[in-house]
Amino acid sequence: MESFDAQNVPSPVFFADAMLGRLARWLRILGYDTAYDKIISDESLISRVLTEQRWLLTRDSYLVQRKVLRGRHTLIASDHLQEQLRQLRSELLLDLDLSEKTASRCASCNNILKPIAHKEAALTVPAYVASLHPRFVQCPNCGRIYWPGTHWTHMLARLQELRAS
Repeated sequence: MESFDAQNVPSPVFFADAMLGRLARWLRILGYDTAYDKIISDESLISRVLTEQRWLLTRDSYLVQRKVLRGRHTLIASDHLQEQLRQLRSELLLDLDLSEKTASRCASCNNILKPIAHKEAALTVPAYVASLHPRFVQCPNCGRIYWPGTHWTHMLARLQELRAS
């Protein structure tokens, strides 16, 4: 199998192992299709990676020794999110851009978020949030509603720090 070539992959699809839940959430928010299963056997994980043609992100050095995964994985070196993102940016040339135009995915279930009418969102989100934000997106699977609030601003700042380093 060939190694990862970011130049020839419009948007890579990942599988983050059980040790990388936080990284999986961030990659989803950044728009990357990232499967994640907190409880999964190595055999099932390998099967999904191969069947779904995903790139494995793992902290398990024993798992990456499996021949079937050669050229289909990145061994994440750090426990810290910033370093993990920095490694993926460096090794896989991932674009760590987050904007309101980014096709974000649900941080919880990985589905692509869809715009939702302000009137509809206002029925669910706190009134103060509805008064501050004109645009909302919603997960068609789990129903979670997202908006660019203070959490969004903090994420933008962290990503800007990463790009500057």
